[in-house]
Amino acid sequence: MMKIHFALLAAGRSLRYGKEDKLMEQIGGREILFLLLDKTRKIHASWKGSTVLVVSGEKEKRLDIPEVCVVNKHPERGISSSIALALETIRHQPEWQSGDAVCFCVCDQPFLKRETLEAMLEGFQRSRKGIGCIDWNGPKNPCVFQERYFPELLNLSGDEGGKKVLKRHLDDLYRLEAKKEEVWDMDEKKTVVVRGGGDLATGTAYLLAQKGCRVLVLETGCPACIRRQVAFCEAVYEGSCTVEGMTARKVLSREETEEAWECGEVPVLIDPECSCLSWLQPIALVDGILAKKNLGTTIDMAPLTIGLGPGFTAGVDTDLVIETMRGETLGKIYRSGTAIPNTGVPGMIAGYAKERVIHAPCSGAIRYLKQVGDLVEEGEVLAVIGEMDVRATLTGYLRGAIKEGYPVTKGLKIMDIDPRTDGNERCFVISDKALAIGGSVCRALEEWEKTCLEN
Repeated sequence: MMKIHFALLAAGRSLRYGKEDKLMEQIGGREILFLLLDKTRKIHASWKGSTVLVVSGEKEKRLDIPEVCVVNKHPERGISSSIALALETIRHQPEWQSGDAVCFCVCDQPFLKRETLEAMLEGFQRSRKGIGCIDWNGPKNPCVFQERYFPELLNLSGDEGGKKVLKRHLDDLYRLEAKKEEVWDMDEKKTVVVRGGGDLATGTAYLLAQKGCRVLVLETGCPACIRRQVAFCEAVYEGSCTVEGMTARKVLSREETEEAWECGEVPVLIDPECSCLSWLQPIALVDGILAKKNLGTTIDMAPLTIGLGPGFTAGVDTDLVIETMRGETLGKIYRSGTAIPNTGVPGMIAGYAKERVIHAPCSGAIRYLKQVGDLVEEGEVLAVIGEMDVRATLTGYLRGAIKEGYPVTKGLKIMDIDPRTDGNERCFVISDKALAIGGSVCRALEEWEKTCLEN
């Protein structure tokens, strides 16, 4: 019976990733090279008589890898050189027999499950086809090739990989559908898209960026945020803004997005339709628009999708939902069902709820007489819309105010007063509510990663 040998390709220069030691990066506390190696070892243990080969670079040569290991001394020649080296080495192993096949695995797919790879290989054997691969919106790695395709593989050059051969022979291809997260690779780094840049979404983006994620905030061209001093969406108007030492910058292109990340900034892109997903493959997408309804997020937009607040159903239009209502369940992670429906009443602070929020008494452009951080008295005039005064509903610090000149409509939320009068520092820091929600998003991502890594 045909045996399947394994070639783990780990000699790339990580040009897309930007770090030469990509395979030593950790996901869920494990180096990604050893994540795949362990899965392959378990398959190999049940399939006697095959070879496990690691094609490594000079750095990986120093690692304690008991499998057959060969160093690609010319990684600059591209992946084709590693494929050729793997075929040459495996065919000289004592386990090799004419008619065997080789499964090529790339080492930067940390969420590929052992069961999926094993099922693909078993299905490939039963199919009697010459090529096999996993599939999600098209053929993906790993790919397995029967010996009759080795001449074509050896004729590849530069960064041409096995997919070039595969696409010539789709009629001889066995495919096994995988889950979306299984085909995500480390070249996309740990990118998270956050829809919305208001104060609550900013709390999420801020904590994700602190944990090392590349965060991209998507906004509209005219955000209607109240707590602008602690919201990344302010970059849409000002070009850049800084929240608690973290800078967000308005970007207009993919290139500018990459530049912002390289500078340690959070890029803010005007893209309410999420068109960036055509060139960006995030590990997760968080809908933080807080519109109390879904404005277009779908569960297949990223390996992990999370909706903040009401308007989403976990397992239907997003994978998870995070509770945003103040109270004992704030930050709860829902894996099924929905968050608490919107009551229309703000959460209680210092005994005040709906009184904290001021709505526009009429439509028009707003002009302020007071600024965020000012201590205001109940009944004091804070702003003017047209000829109509807007007065404070209680005594406290003006904590948020929609951008001056914004064309407000009657009934729109335009200001927020904090009734706590022991200092105005809270006006300029991310709220405890935003941090609680963001903390739950970070925890959900970490738990999801660990679940995906389980064999």
